[in-house]
Amino acid sequence: SSGINAEYGGSTGCVHTCEFHQERADAAAKEFALHGLEDTITSQHRNVCTDGFGVANRADAVFLDLPCPWEAVPHAVSAFSIDGGRLCSFSPCIEQVQRCCAMLKEQGFKEIQTFEGIERTYQLSRKRIWEPFVGRDRHKKFRADQRSEDKASAGKWINAYVKGGPRKDAVGHTGYLTFATMPPKLVEKDNITDNVDNLVNPIAD
Repeated sequence: SSGINAEYGGSTGCVHTCEFHQERADAAAKEFALHGLEDTITSQHRNVCTDGFGVANRADAVFLDLPCPWEAVPHAVSAFSIDGGRLCSFSPCIEQVQRCCAMLKEQGFKEIQTFEGIERTYQLSRKRIWEPFVGRDRHKKFRADQRSEDKASAGKWINAYVKGGPRKDAVGHTGYLTFATMPPKLVEKDNITDNVDNLVNPIAD
């Protein structure tokens, strides 16, 4: 994903990726160099939950893939530029999503949305009742008559309905992507007051 982000960054953008494990950070740096991306992507050995991202007031976007993403959200706020930015967090469990969304809201993020990532096939089936046995305890005979074409042609189906649900044999684990927007940062009130005073009463040279 870091390589893809680097491509979108173009010739002037850069990507800072942080890895909790030293060996993984080193392996990532070697792979980036192998693809000629060492000048575009910086790989760091860093715990972003406690130490932040090592970038302040520069980031346009932050992507989190952490067990406790809510711990890194305040550091993401510090990393964003004055123009704000977008945050994306991947989590495999809905409980992680809940805590992350609560922290995003607390830190002033807007447009918080979560999408489930797994694609599941829904299967439809038709359920019907054989007219001669409605309301009577004839389940075994009903099943036997169902398999008999001659007897099936002698009666009719009633109360047909369609039932649907996800297939039970789907293999895989779901995942959740949470997106949020950090609005542009407001200038501190004192600075705004000073700027207004300077416009009304310019300082003479």
